[in-house]
Amino acid sequence: MTEEELKKQSEEDKKAMETIVEALTPKAVDAVIEKMKAEQPLRKNIFGDGSPSEKAELEEKKKDAAEYLKQLVANGNTKALSAGSSTSGSELVPTYVSDQIVTQAQNYGLIRKYAYKWPMQGINENIPTMTTLTAYRLAGDTAAITSSQPTTGTVNLRAKTVGVIVPVSKVLLQNSTANLVDAITYLAGKAIAKLEDQWGLLGLGSGEGIFQNTNVPIFTLGTGNTAYSSVSAENLLDVENLLDENFVSSDANTLRWIMSRSVLNVLRRQRSIINGTPNQPQGFLLPGYGVDTPPSLWDHPYDTSAVMPKVSDGSQAGKKFLALVDYENIIHGDAMEYTMEISDQATITDTDGTTLINLFQQNMVALKIWGLVDVQLSNPSKAFGVLATSAT
Repeated sequence: MTEEELKKQSEEDKKAMETIVEALTPKAVDAVIEKMKAEQPLRKNIFGDGSPSEKAELEEKKKDAAEYLKQLVANGNTKALSAGSSTSGSELVPTYVSDQIVTQAQNYGLIRKYAYKWPMQGINENIPTMTTLTAYRLAGDTAAITSSQPTTGTVNLRAKTVGVIVPVSKVLLQNSTANLVDAITYLAGKAIAKLEDQWGLLGLGSGEGIFQNTNVPIFTLGTGNTAYSSVSAENLLDVENLLDENFVSSDANTLRWIMSRSVLNVLRRQRSIINGTPNQPQGFLLPGYGVDTPPSLWDHPYDTSAVMPKVSDGSQAGKKFLALVDYENIIHGDAMEYTMEISDQATITDTDGTTLINLFQQNMVALKIWGLVDVQLSNPSKAFGVLATSAT
């Protein structure tokens, strides 16, 4: 090809690439934004969207965050846009990004929504705990009062790093908008919230979470009941009996059932039975089709979570799958600062766990957003109860 033909071909290739970027990149962002809007709680619009000054302040924060992302990819000086002091070459994220990560996590995470909040000032913190005292009635005016001493202890918080890596088109990042900031904080916040729920409920390691803490009492279904679908309404009362009724929170909103939606549907399918020949099924124990499911089970509100075991899981024998949780005894420690770093030289693993993404080859960058968090149980033998299937 002649030099003129090569130049023309190069211009056509460049134009084709720009067309692809313009066609695909904004659509990806718009899809996330539309999903965010669809999942926003209705209450956000009931009381209006805030005063004009609040809107203007929020928009200004978004613009700062967008400029921050542009500066990151250009390796510029971003300290003026950070939420706090930066050290070791890491830039703290702008105020809007940091606030939005926390807000999005609260929208989707049960631990972040209900657990006892403990702002961490350092890597290690000890929180004192104390059991209740016992009062005595005197048999006579001169009788001695029996002494009562509370049992004290501590919950040790040690901040651990939690974070997400978001691969982003370099072209998109260089032209950052407020919509991109919303998209990134939406995805990061939801991922952190899911991790914290897995941590506090299922446990990410030995001894962690309600399911892996050996001090949490367990009620096991009878022999032969090896599937989650064997649960009955009465079994929930068996779990409730495991908790210390003199100890748990008096706030009805913090003592809650937690299960997967598929396990809840097992309870929704159950009917009243009149013994006879044959037994005659009657109406549903819970309101039936076309009627709202009640907000509580045996007077306690409930939540469903995608991280909890499902009836479609394999190997259900001898497994924990439902719990009654006093969230006041789950301590959620959070340093409340999230740091953002960027790299275009790394090779990262895709969400399938095997596919490698070479950022340099694909003209992408990886945004790493991380913070310091810990989740610990307080009084595990008194404030929680778990239901498990039979092993045989």
